[in-house]
Amino acid sequence: MTRSLRTVILMTVMIGAGLTARPMGQIPLDRVLKRITVPSTATERGLVDIVGFPQTADAMTFIGDTCEQLEQREIAENQKRLALPAGEGLVAGWCPHDDYTLAARVYAHVVRNMKAGTVILVGNAHWSEAFGVRSRLIFDDFQQWRGPYAPVRVSPVRDEILKKLDPAAYVVNRKIVETEHSEEALIPFLQYYDRNVEIVPILVPFMPWQDVDRLGKELADAVAAVIKAHGWKLGRDVAVLCSGDAQHYGDYGWSYYDYHPYGCDADGYRKAMELDERLLASYLEGELQTGRLKTLFGELVDQADIGKYRITWCCRFALPFGLNFAGLLARKAEGRTLTGHVLKTGSSLSMPWLSLERFKLGLTGDANLHHFVTYAAVGYK
Repeated sequence: MTRSLRTVILMTVMIGAGLTARPMGQIPLDRVLKRITVPSTATERGLVDIVGFPQTADAMTFIGDTCEQLEQREIAENQKRLALPAGEGLVAGWCPHDDYTLAARVYAHVVRNMKAGTVILVGNAHWSEAFGVRSRLIFDDFQQWRGPYAPVRVSPVRDEILKKLDPAAYVVNRKIVETEHSEEALIPFLQYYDRNVEIVPILVPFMPWQDVDRLGKELADAVAAVIKAHGWKLGRDVAVLCSGDAQHYGDYGWSYYDYHPYGCDADGYRKAMELDERLLASYLEGELQTGRLKTLFGELVDQADIGKYRITWCCRFALPFGLNFAGLLARKAEGRTLTGHVLKTGSSLSMPWLSLERFKLGLTGDANLHHFVTYAAVGYK
């Protein structure tokens, strides 16, 4: 299938679903629910995206092995930089959630360094406005999520955390979780590197900074108490992995993004990449600090109307929340400050695409100067 034909099909689906030219808060709930591709069962979460993300062991093994081979030089360099003790991994990380054809090589750099048996996933809730949820963390009640090798268990730690949180701080809503792709994207890579990994999925909807900080503190208190009760260690037993792509750039083919301040030519692409480099260096690399994340949040989100982007990082709520939570957790549980390392950056235009057609995997959007996505893999230790 040609890219131009993919575009026609994609836009037809999006228009039919009511996902174009419509403010987020006005998207009809019934149309958001149509995003579910594989229905859930009573105990296992279904799937949204079976085109962008692999769902079989053969596909994921090929992708993981290929990324390890293609990225071996940069992987070796990052291993030296991180110098992680044997058996321990990153305490926190930021990983993309775009199509594996485009972004898998970036995923690998952060997920391969997640060694904890339980990974707390923090993802953005793209469609939460349709459900009328703001300023409350979103959990599900599934016992397991679908994985390419076997079902992935949701850790019993989730229930321990919920018991310690104020009921006003969260909702349990499987329908929101069923319609969201941001965390299901991480499951195949997590399971490729650790077949026994367990997860605690959390989605972050729209919220102002004061709630980002307040709920981050509440969650850090709860998780720190659980860690201390079990005698666990961050990076070995528990870690935090944030899901999110950076800029959604271009002047066509987007549902609610309209961001192309530098133009849609080669110079515009260069300037967009330079913007990401500035944001990474200014706020995410080096010492993880609440103040730096608050300033990043202000760059990404219109403070007068949090429903509006200033810069189209789709993780504008989840990433500041997840990293602030992780930094607070490290201080509360172990009395230490985390340090961030940028492991790889890229875009849907910067790397050769993985050839995954044999696994019926491909693109869910276009990739050209008028429509591209940027990525970063960042690890915290």
